[in-house]
Amino acid sequence: MKEADILLIYPPYSYPKKSPPLGLAYIASVLEKEGYSVKILDMSVLDMPYRNLGKEISFSKPKVVGISFMTNQYKDAVIVSKIIKNVDANIQVIVGGPHVSALPEETVSLNSVDVAVIGEGERTMLELVDNILNRDNSNFETISGIAYKKDGNVFINPRRELIKDLDSIPFPAWHLLPLHKYSVPATGADAAKSVFAILSSRGCPYQCVFCDSYTIFGRKFRGRSAQNIFDELQYLNEIFNATQFDFVDDTITIDKDRIYKLCNLILSSNLQIKWMCNARVDTVNLEMLQMMNKAGCARIEFGVESGDEEVLKRIKKGIKINEIKTAHKMARKAGMSIGSFVMVGNLGEDFSSIIKTKELLKEIDTDDVYISIATPFPGTELYKIANNNGWLKVQDWSKYVTAPTYLPNYQPIMETDKMKSYEILKAFFYLHSQFAGRKFQTRYGNAFFIKPRFYKEVVLSVKNWRDIKHKIKLAKELITNYFH
Repeated sequence: MKEADILLIYPPYSYPKKSPPLGLAYIASVLEKEGYSVKILDMSVLDMPYRNLGKEISFSKPKVVGISFMTNQYKDAVIVSKIIKNVDANIQVIVGGPHVSALPEETVSLNSVDVAVIGEGERTMLELVDNILNRDNSNFETISGIAYKKDGNVFINPRRELIKDLDSIPFPAWHLLPLHKYSVPATGADAAKSVFAILSSRGCPYQCVFCDSYTIFGRKFRGRSAQNIFDELQYLNEIFNATQFDFVDDTITIDKDRIYKLCNLILSSNLQIKWMCNARVDTVNLEMLQMMNKAGCARIEFGVESGDEEVLKRIKKGIKINEIKTAHKMARKAGMSIGSFVMVGNLGEDFSSIIKTKELLKEIDTDDVYISIATPFPGTELYKIANNNGWLKVQDWSKYVTAPTYLPNYQPIMETDKMKSYEILKAFFYLHSQFAGRKFQTRYGNAFFIKPRFYKEVVLSVKNWRDIKHKIKLAKELITNYFH
């Protein structure tokens, strides 16, 4: 790496599918626009060992290093920050992300961390960098949206006002990322081509107890204009020959008028693209879904969460079973591929709830079922409920992943008043066993078990003996639970 004023680091991440760190890419673009030299080091996708990080720091000679991480990257982020300080204690280490925003005091109390950014990072990071590089750290107390140390004490400043005009933010600094390394799932598109992540809005107005997105983006929906989104699609198409996109918004379909405008812009252009998105079942209608599909939306993914109406109420999802059924029927009629997210081990859930979820998933005939275990991330209402009731069973932040597929010797983070850890695991493998074959069929075709790509990506994608043993264990659990 060349020398840079600012180095932005994304630590190692256990999830096998690698997506670009959009938050860092946005921050980099804002800093570059103001004339700063910026580098992004995505250790996760580069599979960089820690022993090489110190050399990179010494070579690039940054004055400021920013680290963005999620809860299960906490331990790795701490290691990264210590390596930085060991190379040069004068480097200012700034951390951010959903975990930091939920627990800023705990994070900034680390000896190897100087400042924690709370909430959106673009304007806060720019003000911090201006302060550090041009004013010699003299005014941290005037910078909104941070926690910092001074004279051995931690200070938390008032939160920064959220960015109202998202069009004012330049596009992510895609040129700083190793684009060929990312593996965003391309379901519903061409798996041989890259998929570019697009964030078209921020903030979700709903109250789901398990979601930590609001710790960064707040509860108010803020959308980029249709023209601004279309301009980024065109830019990525022209510069990187991008033809496939994944809209990673929490819920892209809240503002229907914006969706219609975006679809019309795509249809009136020569832009030949395919895209996928996430949506709530109560924010779609058939006309809009048909328009989206006509404009290239090949796939839509819905948060179903549970087939038990009472569980949906307990987790404050705010949707009805009939809305789930209707949305899936409409998406199918519109010609889209469909993915459905569900969880086990949620509030108020027992094994009879799992059976209801299984029956619902069979009825809606979705293409892909994504199953996770309810995980109480810091900052969520679920975390407060679990903590207050003494349900938390795991304190190690690095274990905060949502499924045993990500981590050997996985244990659910919490139990509930109705399900113990072993029962939650049993529910996960039972539900997973009912739909694993369908997922493989969607990705690799009906006869997936004779497809070389299936074996290459699923069976043979192991790095060591530990991974092999983990996959064998998972396969045994699936087979055992399928027949029970």
